[in-house]
Amino acid sequence: MSNVALDNDDGDWPPPRTGWKVVALLCAAALASQLDRMIINLLVEPIKADLQLSDTGFAMLQGLAFGLFYVTMSVPIGWLADRFQRRLVIAGGLGLFSTFSMGTGLTHSYWPLFLTRAGVGVGEASLFPAGFSLISDHFPQHRLGRAIALFTMSSMLGTGLAYIFGGALIEFLNNYVAAHPGAFWGLKPWQLTFILIGLPGLLLTPFFLLIKEPRRRGRAAADHEKLPATLLLREVWARRGALGFMLAGFSMVALVSYAVAIWTPALFIRVYHWTPAEVGLALGLQYLTFGIGGGIFAGFLNDRLLRRGILDAPLLVGAWGFIGVAVVGGVAPLMESPWLALALLAPLHFMVSMPFACAPTALQLLLPNELRSQVSGLYITTITIVGLVIGPVVVAQFTDRVFEGPGAVRYSMALVIALAGPIMFACLQLARRHYRRLRQEQIALAG
Repeated sequence: MSNVALDNDDGDWPPPRTGWKVVALLCAAALASQLDRMIINLLVEPIKADLQLSDTGFAMLQGLAFGLFYVTMSVPIGWLADRFQRRLVIAGGLGLFSTFSMGTGLTHSYWPLFLTRAGVGVGEASLFPAGFSLISDHFPQHRLGRAIALFTMSSMLGTGLAYIFGGALIEFLNNYVAAHPGAFWGLKPWQLTFILIGLPGLLLTPFFLLIKEPRRRGRAAADHEKLPATLLLREVWARRGALGFMLAGFSMVALVSYAVAIWTPALFIRVYHWTPAEVGLALGLQYLTFGIGGGIFAGFLNDRLLRRGILDAPLLVGAWGFIGVAVVGGVAPLMESPWLALALLAPLHFMVSMPFACAPTALQLLLPNELRSQVSGLYITTITIVGLVIGPVVVAQFTDRVFEGPGAVRYSMALVIALAGPIMFACLQLARRHYRRLRQEQIALAG
C-alpha cells in the first residue's frame, strides 16, 4: 500500500451548516435522477404503443441505452471528479441528464429516444461518484456516515415518490390531454411527463455552481500533485483483499434490491391479484418509511461505532444489518396472505437499505482523496451490473425454467433472496480483517 497520510481532525473543517447544505443539494439532485429512472417504468405501454415497440425494444432503452452508458461512464467521470472541481462535474452531469430527460419528451421515433436515454445515463453517472467524494471533504469521519446515508437514501425517497405520485401525474396528464385535444402542441401525456420531471434538475444546476469546492483531505501525494492514471490500478490491487470481498458482498445487496423492486409488483399482481395502483401505494409507502429509515439508522450507528474506535464499523453495520434478509426475504413471498407478505417486506426494505448507506462510507475512509470518485464509480458499476442485469434475470430464469409458471415467481424470489443473504454476510466478514489492517496502517502513517 502506498503511503497515504490522512488528515487529522484539526478542526479546520467547513462549518456543519455548509456541509448539510451541500448534502441537501445532492439529495435534491438524486431525487430528480431517481424520478426519471423510475417513472419510465410506468410508461411502458404508451411508449410501446406510440412508437410500435416490442418488449425487447423497450428493454433496450433501460438496459443498453441507459444502463450500459451509466455503468461504463461512472469510472471515467469519477476520474474527472478526482482531478477537477467536483461541483463543476456534478453541475455538468445534472444539467446534461435533465436536458436529455426533457429531450426524451420531444422524441417521436425510436432512435432519438434511444439516444436521449443514453444521454440521461451519461449525465446521471456523475452524481454519486463525485457526490460521495465531495461529502467526504465536508465532514470528519465520525460524522460521515450520517451524511452519506442521507444522500444514498434520497434514491429511496425518489423511488417511493415515483411509485406513489408518478401514476397520479400520468393519470392527470392523460385526462387533461383527453379533455383538451391539441394542447401542448400535440405532445402525448408520456412526453409531457418527461418534460415535467426533467425540469427540476435543470433548475437545480446553477446552485452547484454557487457552492465552494472544499479542500481535499487524505491525499496520497504529499506535495498535492496530480497522480498518474496508473495509480488507480496500483492502489486497488494493494487493497484487493478488502475491496474484492466488499464489492462481492455489496453486489449481493444490489441483487436482492433490484430483484425485490422489479418482481414484487409482479408477485402481488399475479399471486394476490392486487391492482398496480394498490401495489404502487403499498410499496411506495414502505420505501418512504422502512427503506429510508434503515439507511438513516445505519448512518447513525456507523458514526457511533467510529467514535468508539471501531475501524471497520461500516462493514460491521452493513453485514449484521443484512443478516436477517435471508430469513424474511425467503419467507415473505411464500405467505398465503398478501398482508403477511407486506408485513415481512417492511423489515426486508429496512435491512436491505442499511448496507447501501455503509458501502460508500467504507470506501471514502479506505482510499486516498485522488481515487475516491473513481473507486466509487467502480463500486457503482459493479453493483449495477450484478443488481440490474443479473438479479432480475436470475429470478426470471428460475420462474421460467425451474418452477415453470408466472405464479411461481414467489418461489424464485424466495430462493434467490435466501441464497444471496448468507453470501453477502460471509463476504463482508472476510473483508473486515483486511479492512481493519489497512485502516490501522493509515492511522500509523498519519502519526
